[in-house]
Amino acid sequence: MTVRCLAITPARDEEKFLPGLIDSMRAQTITPARWIVIDDGSADRTGAIIDLAAKQTPWIEPHHLPARGARLNGGESVITRFLTKEARQQADFILRLDADLSFGPRLLESLIEEFRRDPRLGIASPILAEPYAGGWQDAAVRSMHTRGAAKLYSRACFDAVGELQPHLGWHVIDGARARMAGFTTRTFPHIRCFHHRPQGSAGGLLRGRCNLGRSAWYAGYSPLYLLIAAARRALQRPVLIGSVMMLAGYCEGFLCRRPRVNDPDLIRFIRRHQLRRLLLMDSQWS
Repeated sequence: MTVRCLAITPARDEEKFLPGLIDSMRAQTITPARWIVIDDGSADRTGAIIDLAAKQTPWIEPHHLPARGARLNGGESVITRFLTKEARQQADFILRLDADLSFGPRLLESLIEEFRRDPRLGIASPILAEPYAGGWQDAAVRSMHTRGAAKLYSRACFDAVGELQPHLGWHVIDGARARMAGFTTRTFPHIRCFHHRPQGSAGGLLRGRCNLGRSAWYAGYSPLYLLIAAARRALQRPVLIGSVMMLAGYCEGFLCRRPRVNDPDLIRFIRRHQLRRLLLMDSQWS
């Protein structure tokens, strides 16, 4: 059976890591029918790298956006411009990748196998290995949580989720919406992907921790759940101060009346299952 996969990657100033991602994609045992790679106003050689790759590989589709101000977090505002309903209808799966990844030749094949095993699976992610102490360390993640750097969606699930949110916390919201719609979401620890720039490191670890709190605010996290989550991170780098910054990001949203996702039903769903997890009950937040 032929599997049609539409892949998409936003890239801004990624000349250092993008060639590794391109090599990884070309080596896949199942290659995408189409890979949209977007140069999001880069000031380095990112655009030239994409154009050269497209000349050598017919299923790579380059796009170039003009330089502008600060980029919205995650590149989802860029992705939604190209991931149209018409484009999605021609695919069985949608693969969203950051530009600073590399992986083995069976990544896509292995993720698709999980969808065949579980008909309810809607979003699947590999475990992300990130640089640590001169080597690599797998990033800790709950099994239901799928990190934004690498996600494979079934088309039905993506249609149920709708457009990705151009805001911090988008990767939490799409997973919650998928589970609300009856899909499962999972990170598979036996499928590994190398994340050369750890989450939040582009702006510094402290800023990254603050952004975790901001994303939790936007997604409507329960204050109690966020407090406990920050306490559990107290011994992670940067020790203690990282948890303080996480709480600060959340409190900033409250004190400054920052916007939240405009979906009261989704916020109630998230908080209900967070509470059930805290009470050690069956929960979709585990």
